[in-house]
Amino acid sequence: MSEKTISKPWVVFLLVAIVVSACFGLFWQTPEQAVSDEVHAPMLTATAVGNVEPTENDRGRPELNEVDEAQFIADLTQKFASVIEVKHAQIRLLEQLISYLKSRYPEDWESRVEALLAQMYPDLAAELLAKYQSWSNYNAWLLTERDVLRAMSPAERRDALWAKRFDAFGADAEQIWAAELRNRKIEEALIAVDEMAEGLPEEKLTQFVASVRDALGDKAEPLLATRRTELMDRFLSLDSVQQELRNLPDSTRLASLREIRSGLGMDAQALDRWTALDKRRDELWTTGSNYMEQRQSILAEYTGGEQRRRLQALQTALFAEQSELIQREEQSGFFRFAGERRIGRE
Repeated sequence: MSEKTISKPWVVFLLVAIVVSACFGLFWQTPEQAVSDEVHAPMLTATAVGNVEPTENDRGRPELNEVDEAQFIADLTQKFASVIEVKHAQIRLLEQLISYLKSRYPEDWESRVEALLAQMYPDLAAELLAKYQSWSNYNAWLLTERDVLRAMSPAERRDALWAKRFDAFGADAEQIWAAELRNRKIEEALIAVDEMAEGLPEEKLTQFVASVRDALGDKAEPLLATRRTELMDRFLSLDSVQQELRNLPDSTRLASLREIRSGLGMDAQALDRWTALDKRRDELWTTGSNYMEQRQSILAEYTGGEQRRRLQALQTALFAEQSELIQREEQSGFFRFAGERRIGRE
C-alpha cells in the first residue's frame, strides 16, 4: 500500500458513511405510506458499524455513529414533514423514533426522546412529547390489564379500550384509530346486509355500498377505490350471500358475481379477468366433486396397497401436475373439496 493511501484514511471513512446512508435509503417510505391507516410503516433501525480506533487525521471529525444518527434524524424528519400535523402520523413517527432509540441506546433510550423531538420539530416538540407520554401510559395500561381485557366480551373490550383511548388522547383518539373506526362501520354495514330477510346478492351489494357511503362520507370513495378486492371478499363471505349464490344456476351465478364486482367499481377488463377465473374455478370444483365421489368408492372397495395405488391413479388422472399437491394435502388431513365451496373466492 502506498504512503499516499495511508495518509488519507478519511477517504475510507467517507466511503463507509456513503454506504451507510445508502442502506438507509433502501428503507425510506413516502409520507403517504407513513400515514397509511391500513399498513404500518416498517421500523427503521440503525446500521451496525464496527468500532475502529480513529487515526490522527480523524481527530476532531464526527464519530461515524454520530454521522449515522444525524442522517437518520434528517431522513425521518423529512419523511413526516408534510403530514406531521396528522395525529395518526405523529404516532407512527414516535413508533419509528422509539424503535431506533431502543436499538441504538438500550440502556438510556428514554432520556433521549425529548431532545430529539425538539431537534426534529421545535414547534411541535411539546405536543409530540405529550403524545409520547400518553402512548407509553396507554401501552402500559394494556399490558397491566391484558388478562382482564381478554376475559371481556368483544363489546365490553371495545368499550373499555375506547374509554382508555379517550382518557389518554382526548378527541385525538378518533384520528389515531381512524382505521379501526372505519373498519367497524364497514363491519356493521356487512352485518346489516347479512341480516336482510330477502334480496339477491347484487341487491345486497347495492345496499352495502350505500351504507358505507353514508357511514364514511367523503372518505368512502377513496376506500372503495383502494380496497375493492378486500371489500368484495368480505361481502362474498357473508353466509346469506353464499347461500343465494349456491342456489343460482351456473350462468346466472356468473352474471351475479360480475354485477357484484361492477358495483364495487371494477372496470371491464378486470371484470373479464374475474369471470375467466370464476369459470376455471367452476371447472375445478366440478372435477373436485367427481374426485370425492370416486375417492369414497375406492375407500369402500379397496384396502392397503391397492387402495393407495388406485387413489394415486385417480389423482393423477384428474389433477395432473397438481396430483402430488393433493396427495400432500390429504396426508396432512386437509381435503380441499370436502367442505362447502366459498363461491367467488375459490
